[in-house]
Amino acid sequence: MTGTAHSIPPVHHAPLVRHTSRAARAIARRPMTWFFVLAFAPAWAYELICVIVFRLPLMPWMIAAPFLGPTAAAFVVTHAVEGREGVRRLLRDLIRWRVAARWYLLALVGVPALLTVCVLPLPGALSALDPQPAAIPTWLVLYAVVLVVGGPLGEEPGWRCFATPRLQDRFGPTVGTFVLAVLWALWHLPLSLIEGYNHAGAGLGGIIRPFLIFLAFVICVSYLFTWVFNRTQGSGPIAILLHTPLNVSLLPVLFPTVPDSLRYQVWQVVGFGVVAVVLLVLTRGRLSLASARHRGAEERALAKRC
Repeated sequence: MTGTAHSIPPVHHAPLVRHTSRAARAIARRPMTWFFVLAFAPAWAYELICVIVFRLPLMPWMIAAPFLGPTAAAFVVTHAVEGREGVRRLLRDLIRWRVAARWYLLALVGVPALLTVCVLPLPGALSALDPQPAAIPTWLVLYAVVLVVGGPLGEEPGWRCFATPRLQDRFGPTVGTFVLAVLWALWHLPLSLIEGYNHAGAGLGGIIRPFLIFLAFVICVSYLFTWVFNRTQGSGPIAILLHTPLNVSLLPVLFPTVPDSLRYQVWQVVGFGVVAVVLLVLTRGRLSLASARHRGAEERALAKRC
């Protein structure tokens, strides 16, 4: 990891598309505000109705929430501001899979490895290490299912492909990542009403304490996400693959007798917090975001080659 700047797809300040719809014109005037409104409102309404009114469990009822929220918001706002061409650019970012193999290695091996290291400080963890090869096929199926319907595919088009470049453009990488992390964590808040979700318990204290630890975790991991996003030129597939192991625990495969506890999540905060600090120090707070001049030069060079 170095502090060398790498280009990402720039935020396209395209001329506003002319709309006859008053709603579309309002969105075009304040795109980021409307993105977060549209990311939160439908998803929260759906989740609260499911949880409070019908008392439905997390699965399968919450599968729709990410697609109703950040993904739908990203496409609605992009279309309002930049029209069909903007939607096509968003889709290209979402399927930008041609990146160096090391980024796939980081997402598929590096992040699970760090999560495994975070288990080791738990009492009795070393003696509980007992790899279960027979559990691997089930884990792989669960990984694929979670990738598609468990959050990563439904959230990352909004949080990374849409919001990250714009918040970096507005606030800079360090503050922009922090703003997104807090909002990303808050987006999950209604799910904390489901007992057991991210270790949520009964009563206000049983909800707030686990959520604050979850908030700290999301803030720490977001700096890794932004750094990788910048280094991979805004690759949507890599963001999705980075997200997935955070939602699929390797404990049943490697530490079958160790529970997925709140203490384990605290150690995840420590582990990813160290990574965040290292990235911020090595990149001097830029998280490998190229300067506007550097991005412009590379964009012009790419245009000439095309």
